[in-house]
Amino acid sequence: MNLAKRVRLYDCTLRDGEQTPGVVFRKDEKVKIALALDDIGITRIEAGMPVVSPEDKQAAKEIAQLRLNAEVWGFGRCVKSDIDVNIDCGVDGIICEIATSELKQKAYGFDRDEVIQRAVEALSYARERGVRTAFFAVDMTRSDLDYLKRIYTSAVKQGHANEVVVVDTLGVALPEAMYFLTRKIKEWVDVPVHIHCHNDFGLATACTLAGIKAGAEYAHVTVNGLGEKTGNADLAETSLALRMLCNVDTGIKFEKLCQLSRMVEDISGVRVPPGKPVVGANVFRRESGLAVQQLLKYPPSVESYVPEFVGGKRQIVIGKKSGKHAIEHKLKEIDIHATEAQIESILQLVKTESEKNKGLVNDAQFKAIARRVVSTKFDNGE
Repeated sequence: MNLAKRVRLYDCTLRDGEQTPGVVFRKDEKVKIALALDDIGITRIEAGMPVVSPEDKQAAKEIAQLRLNAEVWGFGRCVKSDIDVNIDCGVDGIICEIATSELKQKAYGFDRDEVIQRAVEALSYARERGVRTAFFAVDMTRSDLDYLKRIYTSAVKQGHANEVVVVDTLGVALPEAMYFLTRKIKEWVDVPVHIHCHNDFGLATACTLAGIKAGAEYAHVTVNGLGEKTGNADLAETSLALRMLCNVDTGIKFEKLCQLSRMVEDISGVRVPPGKPVVGANVFRRESGLAVQQLLKYPPSVESYVPEFVGGKRQIVIGKKSGKHAIEHKLKEIDIHATEAQIESILQLVKTESEKNKGLVNDAQFKAIARRVVSTKFDNGE
């Protein structure tokens, strides 16, 4: 690996995350998310694309005025008016985007040389106005390599871009390709490099890690992997993988990851799948008999990290795949004593109930089954 001395996270939830179809963040919600991102230790927060609407501009301006520990960046096209709006918001820096693939350029009616000229002029204009910039090549991974070298070197040497972004807009690159492209960019220009990946083939986090391993200094992420189409590299997945698999500390307060995920889930209205890594409901939930047995005996045997590290909790649930140890555990929780034969009867009834309902047996159902089997009398009227 060619890890940079310092790797940081650049969060795009308020811009790319809001581009998730159907998601709308109101101004107060953007401010709330920005404060939570700052609290968890994000280095840079992209406050949005302020030219989208007056409310987006006002939100970016308010976030920039919060005096966060994190830097606040804006996003815009390689257009002077976009740069002016971002500067008016008081952001610390601006990502300036323009299409570099022939496919995208045909859609816009752009000429290759014209695109380079536009990029240089916009970046130079921002430099003259005293704002830092990062050049963002849209659809870079489907662009001609020689052309990429021309535009990236022009953006830095002529446009004075402070940083550049390696971009997989359509999520079509393998991790090996992202590693290769990042190394090429590091050879062409001597400025910090970002990695921005989409998840069309489920490889956004893997591709982001590949870019970091090739020397990139910034990883673009979103909370819960929100983003256009299939979304972006996930904040929790990326930060945890960097810390535990690559031994890279991004400064994230991991114990707040689940809390942040739930907050953005509520605000966005996009439900987090139960099996989603790190923050999903099933990450620390066990049903199958052997897994529960191991969990109760020695948790590291079935866990790659303790749930408390990311703000999660262990949970043993009851269903068709349950075994004796889970039944004993649940009986202890509700303070019901049963013989070995009764435990076996409860287990069989649980399996039958689970098959009938095609799902788990909840606590109320389990309690009813257990009481029916052991015929326990209670004095509290329950």
